[in-house]
Amino acid sequence: MKVIDAVWEKRNLNVDTVEVEIELDDSLEEITEVLETIERKYHYIVVKVPARRADIMHLLYGERYEYVEDMVFFIHNLKEVQRTRVMQRMYNAVSVKECSDQDIEEIYQEIRKGIFSTDRISLDPHFSGEIAKERYINWTKDEVMRGTKMYNYVYKDENIGFFALREVEKGVYISFLGGIFEKYRASGLGAVVKVPEIVAKLGGKKLYTEVSLNNPGQIKNLILNGYTLEKTRHVYVKHKE
Repeated sequence: MKVIDAVWEKRNLNVDTVEVEIELDDSLEEITEVLETIERKYHYIVVKVPARRADIMHLLYGERYEYVEDMVFFIHNLKEVQRTRVMQRMYNAVSVKECSDQDIEEIYQEIRKGIFSTDRISLDPHFSGEIAKERYINWTKDEVMRGTKMYNYVYKDENIGFFALREVEKGVYISFLGGIFEKYRASGLGAVVKVPEIVAKLGGKKLYTEVSLNNPGQIKNLILNGYTLEKTRHVYVKHKE
């Protein structure tokens, strides 16, 4: 089990936040003890549970935790994907470039327009859409400062979306943040996912990503582009006064 003092969320959400990542072999007694301890200190508690641990789910229900989403983890082996002719034409029509400072400012503007709306903060009545937007902007700024690579999707010389990419160990990359800009949300171009191609060009061997089950369209797009499901985590929260 990992207990993470999410100090960055104090800035984003203005509440003391903790994230608990439960492992498959954690006992109910250990989990109960940890929850009792952190509930005395934190006001927003996020608990992530392996999908196979139904006993923990029942424990959390009994302790008045609310289910908010499933996080689905995918892996890509970077092998070429067979696409339909229509999909391949769309894929070929979109290019990728590394973001300039101006491009990153554009990303902030697009986030403020509301391109993210399915995450647990956006959907939580204890928060607001504006808080969720600023959280994504702060997250993006933090990643830029730590050296995470930001890329634009480009269609007909116009930026249509972005993704973040970080190498977590030699040859292993994670893409954890990205979206299609508002103007192109209904264009179908969101089905184009070129992250595996970029990772392969960088010499990578493996790529991971995760997405909320609240966003089924993106899950479909990942599967169409050769990603395979690795694991699922249930996410529960509790708000303390």
